[in-house]
Amino acid sequence: MCTTGVLRIGDGDYLLFKNKDFGRTHFDDRLVTEPAVFGVRGVSTWAGTDPDLDEFSGFSIGANQHGLLCCDSNVRTLQGHANYDELTEIALREGRDVGSAVAAVGRAVESRPYLWANLIMIDASGAAAVEVRGDRIEATELTAPTARSNHHVVLEPHPDDDDTVTTTKRLASAQRRLDGAAGIDDVFDLQRSHDDGDTGICNHQGYRTVYSYVLRHRGDATALHVSQGQPCTDPDRVELTVPLGERWSAGAAHDFRASYPSAQGFDGG
Repeated sequence: MCTTGVLRIGDGDYLLFKNKDFGRTHFDDRLVTEPAVFGVRGVSTWAGTDPDLDEFSGFSIGANQHGLLCCDSNVRTLQGHANYDELTEIALREGRDVGSAVAAVGRAVESRPYLWANLIMIDASGAAAVEVRGDRIEATELTAPTARSNHHVVLEPHPDDDDTVTTTKRLASAQRRLDGAAGIDDVFDLQRSHDDGDTGICNHQGYRTVYSYVLRHRGDATALHVSQGQPCTDPDRVELTVPLGERWSAGAAHDFRASYPSAQGFDGG
């Protein structure tokens, strides 16, 4: 489970956020840091209770050197379908902007069915929400701040979605807060909020929020604001410049990983 969204603050200043909800109370991210792309590894076994059985693939959230930001959230898990986190990685590896990223996701879904998911992405001039349902996608151009949670909006909720308890309340709360947001501090407040008690955007019911992320692109640089743990407890939030493009070097990537709140380090780049 997850709550995600995008917000454009000003000309050349925009962000994407995600609260990662997980099947355990603690989780350590794995990172990919390459000159052209940064990603937090996705986990197709997000509801599993045994960390030794975790299966990593794709990106849960990430950015590329062109200023494209993208993340995803689960809707429904089905046997025989590819991990939707692979679609976020495809979007960031093949896309130079939102339009080309959506096209890349569409080609991938045409080739094989994927687990049901919501993808959301933003660049300097546009944003989109992409609903994935097996071998079908529905892409929606976004012209205003927009949130997503764990059900489909355009394709509509399904009674067998993995979360039918908290997702509607979290989406309503996140969208209401985004509609009134003016800057990144409002997004931090959103991420730690409990407008509906334990089913808040900081989720304590069923699946717990284990990481909170904000990717913000300004000018020619992308910054990551990340904290590990329940955001309502105000864990340390680390602000890091993502080493992409001309900012990438082996040393910069090493420093980025060393400062990141995870005991697992990295598995690529």
